[in-house]
Amino acid sequence: MLDENLTVEEPQQEAAAEAEPEKNWEEEAHKFQDLYLRCAAETENMRRRLQKEKEEQARFAAEKTVRGLLPVLDNLRLALSYVREDSPAEALSLAEGVQMTLKGFEGVMADNGLKPVAAERGQVFDPNFHEAMGQMPDAELPAGTISQEIQRGYTLHDRLVRPAKVLVAMAPAS
Repeated sequence: MLDENLTVEEPQQEAAAEAEPEKNWEEEAHKFQDLYLRCAAETENMRRRLQKEKEEQARFAAEKTVRGLLPVLDNLRLALSYVREDSPAEALSLAEGVQMTLKGFEGVMADNGLKPVAAERGQVFDPNFHEAMGQMPDAELPAGTISQEIQRGYTLHDRLVRPAKVLVAMAPAS
């Protein structure tokens, strides 16, 4: 009888011993699968972050060049401001050429993300986009509004490149 019990118990012990390692292997497999999924997610997040940084770098790589070209825009506008309606025909023809050049130049700059900062007369002064060059007594405008734009400001892809230089209205001395 003792031999029968031993033979009967041995297969049960072997089955229990086989079941236990399978359970451990299954837990290990789940653990490694979870680790793999976490690593894959982290890799994907890093790839997205690097792609975003690369796009940001590309968008703003031209900022230094744009800053250098802004005085050219200013000078073209200044040249046009000196032309009068009663100027000779040659001057008006030259002004038309300068106007077309300015329009083309502004178009290229706009296509690359450059936008002028709004600084119209009567607009509320915003220190985030405007630089006050001084105050000007103006009875027509409320104090703290823009009286005159001295130099146009610009943003490049919504980042301020140069603030608009303005004169701010103040109440006239009575």
